[in-house]
Amino acid sequence: MANKTNYSSNGSEYYRIRADVGKNADGTRIRKSFYGKNRKEAEQKRDEYLNQLKSGLNVGFEKATLGSLMHTWLYDFKRVSENIKPATFSRYEGIYRKYIKPYPFANLKLSDINSVAVQRFYNNLFEEGKTSASIRTLNSLLRNFFSFAIEQDYIAKSPLKGTTIPSKAGELTKDRKLDVYTDTEIEQLKKAIKGYMHENLILTALGTGLREGELLGLQWKHIDFENKVIKVRQTLKTYSDISADGSRKLVTALQTPKSKHSVRDVPIPENLTNVLKAQKLLTQQKALNLNADFNEDVFVFTNSRLSYLDARALLKSYKRMLKRNNIRERDFHSLRHTYATQLIRRNVSIEVIAELLGHSSTEITKIYAHILDDDKQNAASKLNDIF
Repeated sequence: MANKTNYSSNGSEYYRIRADVGKNADGTRIRKSFYGKNRKEAEQKRDEYLNQLKSGLNVGFEKATLGSLMHTWLYDFKRVSENIKPATFSRYEGIYRKYIKPYPFANLKLSDINSVAVQRFYNNLFEEGKTSASIRTLNSLLRNFFSFAIEQDYIAKSPLKGTTIPSKAGELTKDRKLDVYTDTEIEQLKKAIKGYMHENLILTALGTGLREGELLGLQWKHIDFENKVIKVRQTLKTYSDISADGSRKLVTALQTPKSKHSVRDVPIPENLTNVLKAQKLLTQQKALNLNADFNEDVFVFTNSRLSYLDARALLKSYKRMLKRNNIRERDFHSLRHTYATQLIRRNVSIEVIAELLGHSSTEITKIYAHILDDDKQNAASKLNDIF
């Protein structure tokens, strides 16, 4: 039986009903039309809309796409928030630009996005070669965005619920496994950096586990020789400073550490104290040669002009040094991982290591625990000759 209709548009027949959905500021009624193939479908759409109104949802979002609303969230809310660092905004914007904006997923209406749509998007990214770690980072950004959408009453619940990060068998373990220097490689490294311009910086990284930005942001006022501690109070970051119109410029600036847990005092091993004292003499001599003032605001590790070290230049130099000395290339962050694993091998508790590293949770620090598994396996292999 043909559906009964009461309205036509562009040659198509619909059933239309109208309903009061509110009042304007002057008290006049706001009327809205609902269309369906038949009366039942039109009434269902009306009821869904009115139920959303009752639950407090912002029902003006029907035409808003994920991409457009996420752009608004990033530029109109996150970019100007006092709770987000410019470097963090730059990272958020980069994830949006790389993983959201170019994909059809960005064109989906927010009201059409559910867990199935998200899971398919993740699966497609994985199939085209994106790693589980990259998708996990994207998932974190989307989690923040959908929390905003819920707070603004655009949606009732997050479509991320029930989704999973795609991975191949064993890939999650591989992603989280850390590349550290073995004891033999540490000795190789120590020999290789003798006389190298960043020798003292690398030794400080090995002896304290400070992040790269924390090392580069150190000033002499943060080195307490009397109590033998380094006071981590700031970090040096290079990032894209993005304006409201999307234009960007590269900026290097001091900022607060990664999190409140990153603000910490890290003990200086006895032998490293001598390294830092030698570094101070070198810096004072450099200031003298430049006829510049030396004070507590001078950076501990400087360039030839007594200014901060550029992180990108440091990394290039570090990798050239490794290659020149036939040491397998690693990221600079491996020095921090090595510090943590050396403490684990010396039976320092996970709780203490978490504090030294500035981790917000011991769960983060437990990723180093695989080192103990490797040690146990190596120990067991030494028994092969008794069989």
